[in-house]
Amino acid sequence: MLALLLLGTACGEELWLVELEADDGLWLHFKGAALERGSAPVWQGRQLLGHELRPGTRLALWQEAGVASRITVPDPAEPPPTDWQRGQDRLRLRTGNTLQLARLGTVLLHEEVRWINGGVADLVPGIELVLTRDAKGRLSEVLIPDPEGEPDGER
Repeated sequence: MLALLLLGTACGEELWLVELEADDGLWLHFKGAALERGSAPVWQGRQLLGHELRPGTRLALWQEAGVASRITVPDPAEPPPTDWQRGQDRLRLRTGNTLQLARLGTVLLHEEVRWINGGVADLVPGIELVLTRDAKGRLSEVLIPDPEGEPDGER
């Protein structure tokens, strides 16, 4: 896994840790984004799964220029990679400018963060967030997919 992460960084790819909403064979759809499917096979551990993906599946995928280049179904028992650029998770706790996420760990808020569909006042435990970080790992955007919805517990 580490070799894949290093290869992705060297090639300019972005790592996304997201939940699939739909796969129509040409496009992969996520909350707030879509990527061209390309010819990327799907892996789970060392097993090639082919191309089948189901809505609701959590994915680690590498993309470059809007096209998926590698797709994996991560083991939920393993900690996720820390060098993601787009991540989807639920908020566990907000303390000042620190967000503690259920799976992705701790992320720091700052004044330059761009908000979509909400703001700091919407950050309640259980709310789903889609976060984008720049190449240096600094939070750049927070999307609240359903600001009017009830926060869910962890899945």
